[in-house]
Amino acid sequence: MNTQKIIVSEATQSTLSNVDGYKLNALIDNILAQGSTVLLSFDGIITISSSFLNSSIGELVDKHGFDILKNKVKITDYTPSIAKAIKNYISNLRELSH
Repeated sequence: MNTQKIIVSEATQSTLSNVDGYKLNALIDNILAQGSTVLLSFDGIITISSSFLNSSIGELVDKHGFDILKNKVKITDYTPSIAKAIKNYISNLRELSH
């Protein structure tokens, strides 16, 4: 299985806006459409907004379901605060979807 890495800090201007979240989502979707796995690197990212997560991770889950995060999208190179923000976001998203 082919894996393609996206370095978030190089793919987007920031991790604070919906616009950048949608941009990241489009990159992820393009890689998934090729049948590849995505490795998302949050190297150098120190803050992330719920708007960005809604437009990137949230849209991804809406389109593909939660299993996409287990099977095809891996997250790496993150700080504890980024990990917590993503984990909390996904947890809240799961609660809202039930």
